Amino acid sequence: MDYKEEIIDHYKHPRNFGDLEEPKISVRENNSSCGDMVEVCGRLTRDGRIHVLRWRGVGCAISTAAASMLSEKVVGMNREDLTGFGEKGVVELLGGEINSGRMRCATLAYRAIIKLFEQ
Repeated sequence: MDYKEEIIDHYKHPRNFGDLEEPKISVRENNSSCGDMVEVCGRLTRDGRIHVLRWRGVGCAISTAAASMLSEKVVGMNREDLTGFGEKGVVELLGGEINSGRMRCATLAYRAIIKLFEQ
């Protein structure tokens, strides 16, 4: 499956989409330029790693696929790991080709996940 097919697959069949019973932390992030919205909720382990992550939102194929892919990728990461992964990691996860006009869409869920560590 090439990266475009993978984006479409995650868009049509998003992973980890839905509510988390009694989330320990929850963050909502919006992209005011296009109306995309994502809410992430999760639980951290005692040593500050993401134990479980769920998300809900509405948006384009890029923001939805990024949220879905990240929800699988970040489990087990701490803030340092996630910061090191960075927006560059998100772009690579999405196949390495995101134009500048779509960067806010691609990184919407990433920005929300980083904020989980600030709660």
